[in-house]
Amino acid sequence: MRQIRIVFFILLVTTINSCEKVIPFTGEVTQPKIVVNSLFQYDKFWEVHVSSSLSVIDTGTLSNLENASVLILDNQNNLVEVLSHDSLGFYKGTTMPQAGQQYSIEVSAPSYASVFAEDQLPDSINISNVDTSSSSIGDNERMDISITFIDPINFRNFYRIEIEVGLVYEDDFGTMEYFEFPASMILEDPVFENYGGGPVEQGLFTDNSFDGEEKTIEIQIDNIIKEFDKVDELEIDHITLLLYNITEPTYLFSKSYQVYQSATGNPFAQPVQVYSNVINGFGIFAGAQVNTYDIY
Repeated sequence: MRQIRIVFFILLVTTINSCEKVIPFTGEVTQPKIVVNSLFQYDKFWEVHVSSSLSVIDTGTLSNLENASVLILDNQNNLVEVLSHDSLGFYKGTTMPQAGQQYSIEVSAPSYASVFAEDQLPDSINISNVDTSSSSIGDNERMDISITFIDPINFRNFYRIEIEVGLVYEDDFGTMEYFEFPASMILEDPVFENYGGGPVEQGLFTDNSFDGEEKTIEIQIDNIIKEFDKVDELEIDHITLLLYNITEPTYLFSKSYQVYQSATGNPFAQPVQVYSNVINGFGIFAGAQVNTYDIY
């Protein structure tokens, strides 16, 4: 079934919703700024989304910038590539970032201040072992997943774990569609930044308590195999574990975005500032290296 896989890119564009109250504005008008979004990986071509923020008194909507100049540079400030606009504010390249390398991005557009950001692509972390078993809580059967890997010594690492599920649907006419989505995980291991709460789609943690050691962590998901094996029209294509070695900016962005999502729609929640490493603008330019393991 791998040949029919469709890869969906999900752009994390963050806006903060809050209860509105009309208050006379007497401060300085903030000019719109460039917003950059790019989480880059070793096996992906460069891709950056560029849009415009709103001033504090603007009631419009965010708009894509389709006339920007987007430059990728190396750690010696040499030009790596000029990205070309594809559509809807997406700028794409024909080269891929390399592990262990530092990169920076410069984006400019007419009537906007130029913006700058930098980050590196970390090395891959090898998964040495994965074990699965089943457990039950009441009528709910779960899959217990144990992941073992070796953390690099004397280097501060940041990690993210996800479980990706691929399903194939075939209708009565033989037409096949492919769906891919993140599985909801239960995190009861205290190593996770977000352990002990409800189901989440990603687990974040650092190596503060196990630097340079072999580490085994535990997660749980609902037993997807048992659930979907009962549906004749659906076939499981894969269940894949993704272990990301991420940089600190990626970690801070992911952590703050989780908090933002939890606060969205809650009128009693405090406003959440999503982390940005873009100078003179907003957004994220950060690296992540992923290693995968097929559970099914």
